[in-house]
Amino acid sequence: MQTRKLLLKIILNLFPPLLFNRIVLKEISDDFTEMKVVLKKTLFNINFHKTIFGGSIFSAFDPYLPTMYYHIFSKKNRKLIIWLKSADIEYLKPATSSLKLHFKITKENIQIVEKNLNQKGKFEIIHTVDAINKEGLICAKAKMNIYLRDDKINKKLGF
Repeated sequence: MQTRKLLLKIILNLFPPLLFNRIVLKEISDDFTEMKVVLKKTLFNINFHKTIFGGSIFSAFDPYLPTMYYHIFSKKNRKLIIWLKSADIEYLKPATSSLKLHFKITKENIQIVEKNLNQKGKFEIIHTVDAINKEGLICAKAKMNIYLRDDKINKKLGF
């Protein structure tokens, strides 16, 4: 399990869109239900106002929840198609410092997803995550719609 976590962390931290935006995956829980990410403010991701580009902030929200769900269900021997279907981001304050993001999937989230996948073969779930600056203030809030589909169930249901 530790090897899987370490490999995932290395891959995500070297993935060019994240690497060049200075987005770093710092922690992964053993059960893949939590990830802690830092978006470092650097010369590579600031605008003319010396704050972090909105696109860099958006990129920090993008890949983590689908990746977490993939690994949670992979551990249950269930291969799903998972992606971020939509995201509504509200920029609340200029990001004048590095930002921290904490992604969390609860046991209740997993049970709801599993129940709906078993019944319908596909499901969408919404998560909200905050990007917090070094003073503890929320600079951006993202409401993300995660799409999950189990093609094996879809075939049994006839679609």
